[in-house]
Amino acid sequence: MGIFKAPNFTTRAEKISSFTVSTAEYGSCVMELLGTTRISGNVLYYDDFTAHEHRETHRSGKGGGGKTTTITYTYTAAVILGLCEGPVSGIGKVWIDKDLYTYPHENIGLTLFNGTQDQEPWGYVTAKHPEKALPYTGLAYMAGVADLGSSASLPNYNFEVKGQLLDTGDGVDVNPADYILYILNKVGMSDAGIVGIDNYRAYCKAANLLISTPSDATEARAARDIINEIASLTNAYIFWSNDTFKIVPREDRTIGDWKPNNKVMYDLTPDDFLAAQSDGSCVSYSRKDSSELYNRFSVEFLNRENAYAKESVSYEDTADIVVNGVKQANTISANYIYTKTRAVILAEAAARRNKYERNKYTFKLGWAFCRLEVGDMVTLTDPNMGLDRVLVMIDSLTESATGELTFTAIGRPPMEVGETQFDVHENERPYINFNFEPGFIAPPVIFQPDPSLMYNDNELWIAVKGQSKYCGGCNIWVSNNDNGYRLLGQVTSSAQYGELVSNIAKDATELEVSINGQLISGSADDAENGDTLLWCDEESFSYTTAELLDNGNYKLSGLVRGQYNSDAAPHKAGAKLVRCDDGIFKTTFLDSDDGKTVYFKFTSFNIFMGNEQSLADVPVYQYIIRKRHTFPPNVTNLDVEVLHNGQRRYYWDFEYPKINNISGFRMKYIQGSIPNWERGFEVQDGLITAQPYETNTVRQGVHTIMIKAVNSSGNESKKFASVLVNFAEPLEDNVLYRVNFADNDWEAVETDGNKRTDGYIHSTMAVTHWVDKTNYYWDKPSAPYWGAVNYKSFVMTTKLIAPAGGNFFLVYDILNATNILYKIANKDNIWKQYATKFDVRAGDEIQIKVAAPAGQEETIVKALTAVIDVPDREEHFENITVPEEGIVLPIVTPNYQTTAVRVDSITSELRGTYQLDIVSRTPCKIRFWRINNDAGWSRDPVAVTADVTWQGFEKEVL
Repeated sequence: MGIFKAPNFTTRAEKISSFTVSTAEYGSCVMELLGTTRISGNVLYYDDFTAHEHRETHRSGKGGGGKTTTITYTYTAAVILGLCEGPVSGIGKVWIDKDLYTYPHENIGLTLFNGTQDQEPWGYVTAKHPEKALPYTGLAYMAGVADLGSSASLPNYNFEVKGQLLDTGDGVDVNPADYILYILNKVGMSDAGIVGIDNYRAYCKAANLLISTPSDATEARAARDIINEIASLTNAYIFWSNDTFKIVPREDRTIGDWKPNNKVMYDLTPDDFLAAQSDGSCVSYSRKDSSELYNRFSVEFLNRENAYAKESVSYEDTADIVVNGVKQANTISANYIYTKTRAVILAEAAARRNKYERNKYTFKLGWAFCRLEVGDMVTLTDPNMGLDRVLVMIDSLTESATGELTFTAIGRPPMEVGETQFDVHENERPYINFNFEPGFIAPPVIFQPDPSLMYNDNELWIAVKGQSKYCGGCNIWVSNNDNGYRLLGQVTSSAQYGELVSNIAKDATELEVSINGQLISGSADDAENGDTLLWCDEESFSYTTAELLDNGNYKLSGLVRGQYNSDAAPHKAGAKLVRCDDGIFKTTFLDSDDGKTVYFKFTSFNIFMGNEQSLADVPVYQYIIRKRHTFPPNVTNLDVEVLHNGQRRYYWDFEYPKINNISGFRMKYIQGSIPNWERGFEVQDGLITAQPYETNTVRQGVHTIMIKAVNSSGNESKKFASVLVNFAEPLEDNVLYRVNFADNDWEAVETDGNKRTDGYIHSTMAVTHWVDKTNYYWDKPSAPYWGAVNYKSFVMTTKLIAPAGGNFFLVYDILNATNILYKIANKDNIWKQYATKFDVRAGDEIQIKVAAPAGQEETIVKALTAVIDVPDREEHFENITVPEEGIVLPIVTPNYQTTAVRVDSITSELRGTYQLDIVSRTPCKIRFWRINNDAGWSRDPVAVTADVTWQGFEKEVL
């Protein structure tokens, strides 16, 4: 054995202390997966981030040579990754970063929970953290202890998920017919039914048009939009007709056992068409311009065989390309399609439509042809247009107010068709009289309800009904002088109003009324809530029970009198009584109209909206407008909390009026503890419409936050709610260690320059000096001639010791010529020209030199700050108890230096506004004060329980 023992060396890798999550998204939609697709998981839960130490030892030399030990770490974390709404059928392929596996596989390390309604929580969480164990009912997810390797971040997981309805297609994708029915069932329309759905299902199966939910379908969409997209993608019409949905494939060729519609509904001729044009033709004809005729059609789809990557296929009309060159159509996005074969089918279908649906025809028919619907086929004959039994398919139709049907049809390719189903040529056309008399309206009831019933302050309510059963409504005209009238609006449904049959006292709880329409009974709560509201001579009241009497009148009982700020009062027989519902016409007026007399006329029209009465033939009704203001209720309480990311979240208590005319809320703030709404600054431009409301508008310090409600007329609440806050200092996005050399009159700087009272370092005059440019003087008789100015050179030096490693840079404000040098004294000790950032280590002594040359320009050093971008450290303390005298935070970062402390939330039951006080930064001691504004601003020490976030950096030990 040698006299000296060989040394042992240990190399230790840096140990990571926190887990990085990059796949968690709060508030994202949960996908419903039909078919099979690739989706990425969303982190729902993670815990037990664990470092595993690995030692590897090697001997060096001979005999008693030393040892070298290398210590490394790998990491694991328990995670739950949400997939989609369950139940799902299973998992196929799994991508972990660049590796591909087939589930199940030992390298995946995750287990599937199918998302059934009765699934149990993950056993791991139940055993280790029972208080966090959730079953996630109805949600499919993957759970396991993930191997993170030597990284602290979760790998990038992607899963091929086999969802629902696989049995409707080929076991992988779904038949579009069943996809559409599933959507209708989810939105509560399972009983609606779809006429033609079996034919459509057979067509999709024969045409191999099977689909799956798009892999990127993470945003909520309307059921209507999804169904329309699927129908368009599969070349079909879907529409609502005769109280049911109908679906019709547009395909014109036989595919397998499926046959297209070849039934011609009508052979239309000039005897059938309405409204011939000036040239005698009955059919309008349009044809796509040659610039719109394409010969290359591309479809973008998701290729299941290529890891669900987006790819494109094209279908080309080679004959047309030879003649006209390539004319590319817009690419069709088909994210429901997952095979190249099906994408080619869609491209070929688009090319076929482009070729055969070039011509469009428009024509009008009468009600004899009302059975025609979208997808039906007819032939068109119009000698003036050169059309002779041209086969077309109905593409759209509209109905006019006079009963005319306007059709748009598209051309069809040559095909064998059966016999025409209907022939109306020998029948006389039905005649409908559209011009019968509508009759006059009954005398209207015009009134202004209490402001609490108005959506706008200045509202006028008008109840109108016709006297004839053929009355279809009326136009309402208004005038200021009973001379020139303007159209105010239109009423197409009758209001419900009538007269009291007998007198009623102010405390009566029942009455008899002669009224049009049907009154429905309600509950006692309905009456209390004003759901059966009536108006009669300035009083608003509601009823509970409506009993139809043998004479056709209604007996209303269980009355709730004097509602909506009105007073219960007696009413005489014959008084007008109005049911306050959507049948009432409501209009607004200006403040300047208060006290004016306005005049109304009502010209009725019949049920076909025709034969409207003349203004000269109808009576005039007048009304004097009264001004009524309404103010929104006051906000009763305002509170604020600071989130862990520094965002401020505001809550308030507010009772909305029964007639909700609230447009939003206006929030203001003012510095200090004295509230003043008029002098406050708005927190947000425009109104706040929902709570909680989050913003960072108000800076740190003591502020009073105030809030009022605003109604649709722009009126604010009469009073405001307020809260006194003192926001803690914010956390930095990037922790920086700073040394400002100008502090304390540049005490850390050595210089032969001139430190002035302005706080800057100046060059020293060589021979002359002036107070201003008109007041020169000389310091000696031999000074140069008038106006000559020279400055001496000077040097300024300083230094600092880096507390931690990082990027070093200077921030300075120096006027005129200068040279900035630096050197690391403990490293190479060589002066270098400063240009940009450079790396330093903990303990490095950085010396800085600012050299100003002699000359005719004065050099002024206004500011010089050294900055080191140090490694960020952040620690969060939940439910930490802080006594009145304060507490030193249990920070685990060694040799730390504090940059900021922030309160995330106060969980104490005490109510009020709290201020965080950082008593000392190293060690970091904090305490809380409660701010009182009852009798002048003051504060008292208080014990609280809070969530606190500390930010700083580690001062490295050499």
